[in-house]
Amino acid sequence: MPPRTAVKKKGGKRRYIRNEQEHVNVTGATSMWGNGPWKIPYGAKRVAEDAMEAIASGKLDALYDADQDACLKWLKGAPYRDRDAAAMKGTKVHEAYEQFLKTGVTKTDDEDILKMVDDLCALTDRYDIKWERSEQTVFHSTDGWAGTMDGVVTMTFPGEDAPRRCVVDIKTSRSVQGKHEYVMQLNALANGEVIVHDDGTEEPMPAVDGAVILHVRPDKEPEAVPVQLSEESYRDFKLCVAMVYAEQAADDRITFLPPLANPDDDTALLTERKSESE
Repeated sequence: MPPRTAVKKKGGKRRYIRNEQEHVNVTGATSMWGNGPWKIPYGAKRVAEDAMEAIASGKLDALYDADQDACLKWLKGAPYRDRDAAAMKGTKVHEAYEQFLKTGVTKTDDEDILKMVDDLCALTDRYDIKWERSEQTVFHSTDGWAGTMDGVVTMTFPGEDAPRRCVVDIKTSRSVQGKHEYVMQLNALANGEVIVHDDGTEEPMPAVDGAVILHVRPDKEPEAVPVQLSEESYRDFKLCVAMVYAEQAADDRITFLPPLANPDDDTALLTERKSESE
């Protein structure tokens, strides 16, 4: 559930409010980075896969015969159905694990979610993870962004005696490797200025010396993936934030003027007016 500091703007984009100032959502900013040409072949592949499956089952013919517009809409929605289902599953994992951290109980009958919560517990034991904060809203008003972090933990890395304090992100996507948007998300949260609680109270964002993705999947073994914190990655993130604000500003101003008149029409009009005056 979105924190009380979050509001949805036009187009469903989430913004965070602090001291009457709107802040760009962290994940909304990093999506600017991933908004690349790879989405075209991915979308085409998902449409083709759903179409072939529907042809084999007879579903596509039935949809087409019943309502061609609805059939087209169903095909166009193929890339988003998979994405939305995965996002919903990820949200439920977060909620179930948050419930477990607070109560020691996970109330769900979904075997996939139970498996992923168990895997998170296994990672917690394996790396002696101790949760200091979970599901907190982080703000950086100077740079104009905010977002919800999964948590701050202390954990022991293999080969090290002293634990590190790390900002943590739980991911349930197919893969985390090579996704710079994940790196930017964690670099942003690690640089946060304050944590704002649902009751409006604030505290400084604790200093961290590491960042880790806890990657769990129903079909894979769990893993803890360290993410490098660097000035360069945070700079990349701030560029994405600037792009969001630039896009918003462009939507609010008129950038196209009326088309230029046809010079021939102007000449004809002047000639007509001249003849009338004579």
